[in-house]
Amino acid sequence: MNLFIVEDSLLIQRRLVQFAEEIPGVHVIGVAADIDSAYQGVIGSETDAMILDIHLGEENGLQLLKSIKHSKPSVKVVVLTNHATEANRIHALKAGADDFLDKSTDFQQIPDVLHRWQ
Repeated sequence: MNLFIVEDSLLIQRRLVQFAEEIPGVHVIGVAADIDSAYQGVIGSETDAMILDIHLGEENGLQLLKSIKHSKPSVKVVVLTNHATEANRIHALKAGADDFLDKSTDFQQIPDVLHRWQ
């Protein structure tokens, strides 16, 4: 599985890459901190799955989610956010997210989600 990570925190990026690299068959093929770089990276690659933060500085990752799902509907997307309100969960799922996790309580579930998608 080719995984693309979209996260603006360098610390979280590193943790996500570390998690992914420990899962046999998962390959991190790109990391981006902003919407434009992420879109170009996913569209220009053989991405199978994406981990997406919905708050990327001043940018909203939900627009990226909609664009990716429109261009490449087969890409699986897990939204991982510190803003895990019910409203954000509903908006993310409506935009096409396949899963929605809270960074503060669900971070350790990332490997399980990726295993399920393999």
